[in-house]
Amino acid sequence: MNRLFDHFAPLYDLGVSLLGGLLGGERRIREGVVSRMEPLKGRRVLEVFCGTATLSLMASDRGARVTGVDISEGMLRIAREKAERRGRVLSLVRGDGVSLPFKGSVFDRVVISLGLHEVCSESVKGVLGEVLRVLKPGGRTIIFDFHRADGMAGVLQRIFFIFAEGETARMWMDLDIQSLLGRLGFRNFRRDFLAKGALQILTVERP
Repeated sequence: MNRLFDHFAPLYDLGVSLLGGLLGGERRIREGVVSRMEPLKGRRVLEVFCGTATLSLMASDRGARVTGVDISEGMLRIAREKAERRGRVLSLVRGDGVSLPFKGSVFDRVVISLGLHEVCSESVKGVLGEVLRVLKPGGRTIIFDFHRADGMAGVLQRIFFIFAEGETARMWMDLDIQSLLGRLGFRNFRRDFLAKGALQILTVERP
């Protein structure tokens, strides 16, 4: 899978921009995710499955000290090029979300954007367990990903999944993520919907 993302990396931002345009605008959607991280100035932020690090750069623009981790070296290469062009310093690390290469209780915020639907349900549990481990007590996790939509939005979503997503995305849609987060030890669950319910932003905290 990571080789596929390596090859796709140069076109990833274009693809996300086109999809975001259909769902109300990529910038507006990402601003909604970043707003759940505030306040950011001086905070240590980790982005898991950071891809080309668009959210990481937005958090850095707001004064956060940001680390991004991704399994795809191709994605990280694009992320480094973007950070250099923007004059931003990001710590970009190649690693697996189910075994994060960081000490425990070091990050104030952890964000996962459109990454959990790419892994199997058991790996979702593993990633979230690792996120809880590296998050400081009182720290916040923000998850942005698909949600099963109804009506015409649901029809369009199902068509999109046929052509662009695999079995793990369908498994994600069936997962009771709120219960899983609670069992792992997260608290203060909040869910907000975007794009007529096709997308969701979840926020939880470590006690």
